[in-house]
Amino acid sequence: MDPLHDPDDEELLAPEQARDLAALVERAQLASGAVREGRVGKVGVADVVLNAGNPLALGNRACGLWGTSAEVATTLFRLESVFAESGRPEAVVHASPTTVADIEGIADDSGWHAVAENVALLYRPDPAARETEAIGTHPVREAVQDDLPSVAELLADELDLSSGAERRLPRNLGQRLDDPRCFLHVLDDGELERVAGFVLGFAESGMGLVEHIAVRPGRRNRGRGGELLRVGVDAAVERGALLVATHAEDGGSAQRFAESCGFETAYAVTAYTRRVDELLE
Repeated sequence: MDPLHDPDDEELLAPEQARDLAALVERAQLASGAVREGRVGKVGVADVVLNAGNPLALGNRACGLWGTSAEVATTLFRLESVFAESGRPEAVVHASPTTVADIEGIADDSGWHAVAENVALLYRPDPAARETEAIGTHPVREAVQDDLPSVAELLADELDLSSGAERRLPRNLGQRLDDPRCFLHVLDDGELERVAGFVLGFAESGMGLVEHIAVRPGRRNRGRGGELLRVGVDAAVERGALLVATHAEDGGSAQRFAESCGFETAYAVTAYTRRVDELLE
């Protein structure tokens, strides 16, 4: 038996290792979500990031709910008010190993619903090996201001964002261009004046994040996604990352893609939401 892996699921890390690793990943995620206009703090026993300028869920969410059942239930109740007062339509919690194991029952009793079962995947870069890797055949470059509307349109389509959220995306992406911890690289579309794909990420304190990667449907299955992911990992390493994390739907094609590129599944993450917009009506 591997002492570093969960005996109930050998693909996942053991609880202690998973909790320590998830804490590092979430610290970077909170910092990324707060870029420019956001703030990170505590609500009850939860770590929370709120960013009115970031229309994405990663910029407005809670994690790390660690305490007694009563403390967690009270925190969920407080989060409803905090997200409602911030103008968010729903409160969001991402429950990883940094959240108590019985969160499912507590959330259900509190009116919260599990909406996504995801996994965190980790990659440990090997500088010596990466120096010998061949340069990709697809022209990936750093994004510039003129790319942002096209990136926002593709990202909004991938995430099924509202038109209002899509309109706010270019400004938020522009703020990330000005932050040295962030990276955004694009793949040019040789036939049209738009990007064919992009990779968006962040790195701080030795932890890198590949937060979003997308390729237009008509440009997929030609190695472009793998090239974007490689560039994203390199960008994180250039910013001091010793580990690079990404997230994907459990059992989905994105997980298989990341694993084919050398990432390893580390732990599960469940997203819970609670509609709160009606609280202000």
